[in-house]
Amino acid sequence: MSFPAGTCFFMVDTVDRSDEPGKIAVTVDLNVAASTSPDDLRPAATEIAHLLKKSAVATRTSVVDVTNAGAAKPTYRTLLTDENFQGHPWNGTPSREAELAIWRIVNPG
Repeated sequence: MSFPAGTCFFMVDTVDRSDEPGKIAVTVDLNVAASTSPDDLRPAATEIAHLLKKSAVATRTSVVDVTNAGAAKPTYRTLLTDENFQGHPWNGTPSREAELAIWRIVNPG
């Protein structure tokens, strides 16, 4: 996996989805010190989604969130989410630009 310069993994967490038995939500906390908004996380989030789609937990994953919560001093609380991970191929189709646009910016709940 290739991240943009200055992007580091901090933590990965999974939570069972009570509203979707057998499914999980995955949250990936990054440390991107230079990030000023969740838009800066889109390339790394897309690489994570590609990797996750090929993993053993892909069929159980329904939601993927990517945050900058691992940064020493995050400048924002919002995050990127794909609330329909199962419905997106995350394999480079139809295009990289289309994949980057899948991510929605939301406030953590």
